[in-house]
Amino acid sequence: MDNSFIALGLMSGTSLDGIDASIIKSDGQDNLEIIDNKYFRYPIEFKKKLSLFIEKISKKLDIDENISTYRSLERELTLYHSRISKDIINDNNCKIQLVGFHGQTIIHKPKDGYSIQMGDPNLLSQQLKEKVIYNFRANDIKNNGDGAPMTPIYHKLLIKKFNLNNPTLILNIGGISNYTYCFKDIITAKDIGPGNVLIDEYLKKTKGISYDKNGDIASSGKINEDIINQFYEHEFYNVKEKHSYDRKEFDFSFVRGLEFEDAVATLTYFTAIIISKNIKKDFNDKLDIILCGGGRKNLTLIKHIKKLLSYNIKEIDQYNIDGDFIESQAFAYLSIRSYLKKIISYPSTTNVLKPSIGGELKKNY
Repeated sequence: MDNSFIALGLMSGTSLDGIDASIIKSDGQDNLEIIDNKYFRYPIEFKKKLSLFIEKISKKLDIDENISTYRSLERELTLYHSRISKDIINDNNCKIQLVGFHGQTIIHKPKDGYSIQMGDPNLLSQQLKEKVIYNFRANDIKNNGDGAPMTPIYHKLLIKKFNLNNPTLILNIGGISNYTYCFKDIITAKDIGPGNVLIDEYLKKTKGISYDKNGDIASSGKINEDIINQFYEHEFYNVKEKHSYDRKEFDFSFVRGLEFEDAVATLTYFTAIIISKNIKKDFNDKLDIILCGGGRKNLTLIKHIKKLLSYNIKEIDQYNIDGDFIESQAFAYLSIRSYLKKIISYPSTTNVLKPSIGGELKKNY
């Protein structure tokens, strides 16, 4: 008897570049078949509007005071999610049973009791005529967790699928970097600092560029060692121990005054140092590292990380998994676990008080 579900997962990350969509088949436990992945790039004008809105939001009250703009953007964002969903479903001519809808994170403040993801599950369910699972982080935060990272349970499944027997760390370099460590029955996870966020924000603000393709700009600049040495010991990165971060907590102002290429080179190396430092701080023993997320394509960043860490480092793509779509696959998997009332977060992954279920179901058709 096949107890599997076919689920669609949707993810829009902190880069605000677009939507990742993945269809998987899974029982929410050990079985996994990845059916397809698809990417939708946000139109430039929408991306600008969304980015400007997020920049204005520093607390929940700011959303309440700009609720009409929020609702307008939310409708537009949800319709884009509907468009890519219909496309990938039609491409594969399959019947979806669940949709895992993460939405777009606007602000993440778990210590204040909330993390807000923009997206209208009611509208998406109506558009797709499917059950939509959303609001994955709320129950974790309600139980004193950080609501992040949410993908470790899927990372654990991938490591099992890869038949890896060594202690293994999946390092996801998105806007923010996080890892999942698995060995035998042990699973731990946390955010460990900036990923692409410092580099991307600097490029966007100074040149209107979305990202440093292949790390080419960084490779053409000179690293400012004085700045690195000064900020390596900065209180935020060295003392303030946190389990999850909001992208607004990262500030690139310490490279102002440098030549453009040198600033990008310095930010890239600085990011590599923070990632490497936090991994070495948490793990003294040898382990295998598997890279996923958009940051793995920044060759300069990865070159620095490999020099700073003496571990065996591979891209997840070497296991025939597209590293761009791990999070969208994860939210498809989480939607199944949520529907089955299975645990999606643990004290060792989000600091939640006890293993917790999560997600809410919306059916509007």
